[in-house]
Amino acid sequence: MKKIKLQWAKIIIIALYFFLIAGGLWHILGVFQTLMSILAAPLVIALSIIVFTATYRILNDKKIRSILLLWAILVIVGSFVIELVGVKTGKIFGQYAYGGTLRPILFGVPTAIGFAWLCMLLTSAAVFQRILPKFLDCNFVVQAVSISMLMVLFDIVMEPAAMKLGYWTWLGSSIPIQNFLAWFVISLFFAIIAVRIGLYKEKLPTIVFHAYFAQLIYFGLVILK
Repeated sequence: MKKIKLQWAKIIIIALYFFLIAGGLWHILGVFQTLMSILAAPLVIALSIIVFTATYRILNDKKIRSILLLWAILVIVGSFVIELVGVKTGKIFGQYAYGGTLRPILFGVPTAIGFAWLCMLLTSAAVFQRILPKFLDCNFVVQAVSISMLMVLFDIVMEPAAMKLGYWTWLGSSIPIQNFLAWFVISLFFAIIAVRIGLYKEKLPTIVFHAYFAQLIYFGLVILK
């Protein structure tokens, strides 16, 4: 049974890289653009659910599973509200507006955006566990800061690609530093909660780790166009 699960995990990881790399290449070649636009939000939500489910299954303690679920709801709802305030006021990330790619949109914010935050937080934590294992026993603030820095690194690659994909548009001439500072602070808030309640004591599944880099490759390919 364990071997079967490992085989399925490998298949899912290969499929993840295949579809995201293919999506990036399609964007470079300018093919299937309408289809990719339609599938953008559903794919963000689907990947988030896959990452969350994989994390949920490794937790044997029912209490921790319940805490993970509550934390996930907090991230999805909390990040949506933060994005709503941000896009309406320009006080958090800077002046920006969402495009029509990530539909459906509620109050000017894509409903998929909260799921995207959840996915990125979990995948950043998985990368932290594997790349910086010596820090796992450090103070919870050090762990949370490391995860937040990985979130900002992800955003640095994603931002120019997201504009090309029509996810959102910055109203200024460039991406403001304020945006990256906001990403760090917001990520740090959610990461501190997760670390303090013990969500990352168990090693996160391999697919969660690879989801981080598969997305980076996709956005990197988009930037190349």
